[in-house]
Amino acid sequence: MSDQALSAAAPAGRLARASRLLDYLLFGLLGVLLVEVLFEPWVQNLLASRTAPPGAGSTAPLPEWPKTLKNTLYLILFGVTVVKFTVARRWRELRTPADLVLVLLGLVMLVAGLVGHSSPGLIGDGLFVYFRGVLVFYAWRALRPTWSQVTPFLWGAGVILAVNTAVAIVQMIVGTPSYQALRWLDLTWSRTYRAQGLFDHPNHLGHVLAIALLGLLAWFASRDRTPARWWVLFGFFALALSATQSRESAAGFVAGALLIGGLRRRWRPTVAAVLAVGLLFLAQLAIRPSNRAELQRRLAGVFSAIEVPSGQEGTDDYCVAGNENAADCAKVVPQREIRLLYAQQGLRLLWHSPLLGYGVGQFGGIVAEKNDPDWNLDPRFGRGGFDMHDSPQQQVDTFWLHLTVEVGLIGLAAYLLWQFLLIRPLLRAAWNPARPRSAPAHPVAYWAAATLLFGVLVAFLSPALEDPLFPPLLFTVLGLGWVLLARGELAAGSGTQDEMQVVQPQPTG
Repeated sequence: MSDQALSAAAPAGRLARASRLLDYLLFGLLGVLLVEVLFEPWVQNLLASRTAPPGAGSTAPLPEWPKTLKNTLYLILFGVTVVKFTVARRWRELRTPADLVLVLLGLVMLVAGLVGHSSPGLIGDGLFVYFRGVLVFYAWRALRPTWSQVTPFLWGAGVILAVNTAVAIVQMIVGTPSYQALRWLDLTWSRTYRAQGLFDHPNHLGHVLAIALLGLLAWFASRDRTPARWWVLFGFFALALSATQSRESAAGFVAGALLIGGLRRRWRPTVAAVLAVGLLFLAQLAIRPSNRAELQRRLAGVFSAIEVPSGQEGTDDYCVAGNENAADCAKVVPQREIRLLYAQQGLRLLWHSPLLGYGVGQFGGIVAEKNDPDWNLDPRFGRGGFDMHDSPQQQVDTFWLHLTVEVGLIGLAAYLLWQFLLIRPLLRAAWNPARPRSAPAHPVAYWAAATLLFGVLVAFLSPALEDPLFPPLLFTVLGLGWVLLARGELAAGSGTQDEMQVVQPQPTG
């Protein structure tokens, strides 16, 4: 080999070694981040100051260092991802329609913040909370592992989920003593036997379990036969999901399962899965009077919120049960569903500022509460501010309402377009009528589509798309789908890889 060739090979070798080291670092960071978001609520609870005995509604100051650690991990992950794309010279992969619309969405949010008089720091915090999960998506695309490299990662996540499932089933059976054994301060959910595992809310456990169940169903639907032991595992997770009594998670799972069945064109495992989840969920209602009473109360609250909208309470004709003047009213209606009351107020706010909303970080989210615990008293949100209707929470737990009021209809349209472009290549890979039913797409294609639909639906009833837990899980599934499609392992339909504008797959490292 000539001296010139040797001198050219040396830098290439150093770049290859650096790229491999970055791959190891990315894998490690993604694994540590996953463990952190799955255990953060319980660790914070264990380390909380215990100045009051545990009980329903008990609160205590939680340590901030787990959140600081998580945010630091995100920032390091972002930096390593940038270096990886630079070293591998793969920036041209980030010119897909989804990438470009994400930049557009960020600009719209920035303009909405400036128009709404959000400070630069508030805009930065708001954008970070909205998009921190997206950093996981780009980290997976930078890493671009093979499926065999991903499998141990998923097994590790499965073990953590199995531990949570076992804890949830014990909570379902034993009740309050099992929550006390784990040293939970707030025993609110133990009173109604709503299992929460190692999370701080039953809905959070429900979200994680639903994602896992959709992943198992996607795998079942892609096989001719599924061993019975895997259906036993599915039933194990489904029992824990029923123990959470997370209605949004159960409904979101059913919608995602039906999407898998439609994309795969195979209904037997889908029907079996939906029946298993539905029957176990109904069984919990049958054996738990407190769960039935809570469901009836929430349903009655929906109708009473329609009968007495937010802003019309306290009139001479009727008032809401629990109000000070309830005894003086001719007609008393049940306590109203608070999400519907928030939506009624939000629509009125949107009428006055429809295009760009009221500014990033100023309405109802994590950032708004952190910046100003009394954010709802802002006179822009109505006479006396935004009525929280005596809720102990200072956040609006409906993501779509929060997003729309902050960034307006333009921001909402850009967000929905971005979500569509994220899933379109995977949908085209999963849905290919020309492909015989005996040759399904990779299960991740079905899993990703169903998980995104699940997230879109539960975000009507929760802040799922911006909370600390759900986004990194969602974007892990989406990221794996994009990686496999880039590698040609997803059985994509014609034109999908051209749409994504990816380079030819290369081995990791």
